[in-house]
Amino acid sequence: MRPSISIVIPIFNEEEILEERIAYLIPELRKEFQNVEIVLSENGSVDRTKEIASHLASGDDAVSTFIDDGIADYGQALINGINSTKYDEVSILELDYLDLDFLRSSYDLLSEYDLIIGSKKLSPGIDQRSWKRRLFTSLYNLLLRRIFHLKLTETHGLKTFRKSKLNAITNNCVSRHAVYPSEFVIRACRDEKLEVCEIPLSLPLREIRSTRISASGRLKKTLDDLILLHRAIKS
Repeated sequence: MRPSISIVIPIFNEEEILEERIAYLIPELRKEFQNVEIVLSENGSVDRTKEIASHLASGDDAVSTFIDDGIADYGQALINGINSTKYDEVSILELDYLDLDFLRSSYDLLSEYDLIIGSKKLSPGIDQRSWKRRLFTSLYNLLLRRIFHLKLTETHGLKTFRKSKLNAITNNCVSRHAVYPSEFVIRACRDEKLEVCEIPLSLPLREIRSTRISASGRLKKTLDDLILLHRAIKS
């Protein structure tokens, strides 16, 4: 059995699936790890997500919550969650994509690497979302590779890392929102002291809830943050 793990899950308007997914996750983690922590990092929900998260935290000592009542910000939710963890081994999962095979494989690689990233591209056919979302993801990753000379196929989504090794990057990125995870990975890859790798994901990726974010609004914010990140890294 593996020793300890802190799971960070950013949550935003998740009342549809939050309770069910955490009820599934807790016993699965306890089969694999002696010490388990799940940090639900909430940021700007306007439905019952905060209430449900607080109820889950009061019902099981493995669950804790970080509630930020500011505007919805995926990147800030990740920062808050990571900084709240108590174990050095941290994994970022998504509520609608709990790939436990990736979690096990990536955790076991922490003896060799400081950051392990889950890649959809390395698992052909695994991305079963709508063609629009697949196209957006492909174009976004292509843009990152061209602008930042990134050799990895993925920056978003699932990651496992040592908190102590990535602390400076966690708290010194200039971007927020959807671009923050990309900056996190880009800066880690540029740090000669860090070992970074990516491995295939194993769980089919499907849309199991309704869309919560406007595509047009997200696109504009993403482009603005990419410009900000490019200027910061250039300087």
